[in-house]
Amino acid sequence: MEFSDIETLVENGVDQISITSEGLASSRERAAQFLVIQATLTTYQKQVGEEVAKFSALRDATFADSIGKTEGKNVTEKKIKVAKDENYASAEKKCEELKSLQEWVKGHIKIFENAHILYRGLSRE
Repeated sequence: MEFSDIETLVENGVDQISITSEGLASSRERAAQFLVIQATLTTYQKQVGEEVAKFSALRDATFADSIGKTEGKNVTEKKIKVAKDENYASAEKKCEELKSLQEWVKGHIKIFENAHILYRGLSRE
């Protein structure tokens, strides 16, 4: 799954959350739709989690390699120099971006869980 597909899914899903007369009339269908969105986001969350693990390992390996090659009087001085290493900085940035994406997905899973509960309740009335 690509992020652009997930982003479109989320945007369209968020548009369906507001309660309208049309939404009330199709509350069962909307409740089901929100479950499908949650399932899709959960699958994507797993994919992102695997990427986080991959880039965390790459970041750690880059750090270890770089600190081994760095000259310095002590560990702190070496760490400061490693932080300036472009490869390490790039791997760290990618890691943080993926973790941020992971949190974004988690937040939207929760939003659609609540939307499902809302429309499930409305369908019973």
